[in-house]
Amino acid sequence: MNAISKTVIRGGRIVDAPAHAAAHADILVDRGTIIEIGRPGLEAPEDAKLIDARGMLLHPGLVNAHTHSHGNLAKGMGDRWTLELLLASGPWSFGQRIFEDIHLSTTIGAVEMVTKGCTACYDLMLEMPAPTAEGLEAAGQAYVDVGMRAVIAPMVADKTLYEAIPGLMDALTPSLRKDVERLRLAPYRTSLANIRKALRGWSLDGELVRLAVAPTIPLHCSE
Repeated sequence: MNAISKTVIRGGRIVDAPAHAAAHADILVDRGTIIEIGRPGLEAPEDAKLIDARGMLLHPGLVNAHTHSHGNLAKGMGDRWTLELLLASGPWSFGQRIFEDIHLSTTIGAVEMVTKGCTACYDLMLEMPAPTAEGLEAAGQAYVDVGMRAVIAPMVADKTLYEAIPGLMDALTPSLRKDVERLRLAPYRTSLANIRKALRGWSLDGELVRLAVAPTIPLHCSE
């Protein structure tokens, strides 16, 4: 092993949640992997990178098991919304995004997470009217750029809120009905074909960022 690749973290307290304790310890890291945890003064290569963690609490990277990267650009647009109000706002708050918007929105969320100690996430990402290979790559590249691990699970649905709730479309005024009838999601086969395309052409490191599939609210799915 190349000693230059190693990092030693000294002086911090390591969280031991079951024991309700946080003892001082040093940590030796090689190429991003912890290879040894020992008492203060742990032997390490002289040319290893040194991180002074005195006065700090050390813990494993946290995992955000449920996040929506598409929502980061829409923060502040609504307050104390119900789920129905959020879904109704989707076309104007999450739609019409170019790939640069997707990358930016994902980057904002990733930066917020890593500053809070989160090093991995499960991202239920939304693109309208359907997920695209390019959009998924844009989101994945954002996580790579920030340095997070992520599973990106595009949300798949083929019915809008107005189609999913019985009688809602009929209750709208004719002018509103005409507007919402234009807000169609792509057929589910289109979404699945685009996800297959993304899987086949995935250019990012699958050990860091990989794809999954996230069927969304059952009422929004025809099958």
